[in-house]
Amino acid sequence: PTLQSSSPPVLFGLSYAQRFRLFLGSLLLSGLFFALGMLVGLPSLAVRPQKFALCFTFGSATFMASFALLKGPMNHLKSMFAPDRLPFTAVYMTSMASTLYFTFSHGGLSGYVLTLSSTAVQIAALVWYLVSFMPGGEAGMKVVR
Repeated sequence: PTLQSSSPPVLFGLSYAQRFRLFLGSLLLSGLFFALGMLVGLPSLAVRPQKFALCFTFGSATFMASFALLKGPMNHLKSMFAPDRLPFTAVYMTSMASTLYFTFSHGGLSGYVLTLSSTAVQIAALVWYLVSFMPGGEAGMKVVR
């Protein structure tokens, strides 16, 4: 089945075509956050990892929200919490929450290390997510495990 046939025809009063445009817009916004992280946050990573962490976390959130817009929030949540995706979901959501928590609540050297650590876990989880959705990616992940 295609993504369109497995998605609700109308969601929040929006047709699939309208949701697809919102999906593309959200992906562009996600790309903007990731680009800001690379262009602004990455150069200052050694001094202020929080800039990169915030940009990357907001990029991750809008990336995931774009798929929720396209497939429908409940369908997206069901797929994220499916038994085979549950480890990813737990790691990814925890890493996003911990990145935000450490960014806003911890300063100094401990905040620096905690923010960098949770961001690294978040990056690894996002790569895991992307690879698992690529054709042949799931088989590749089994070899890595």
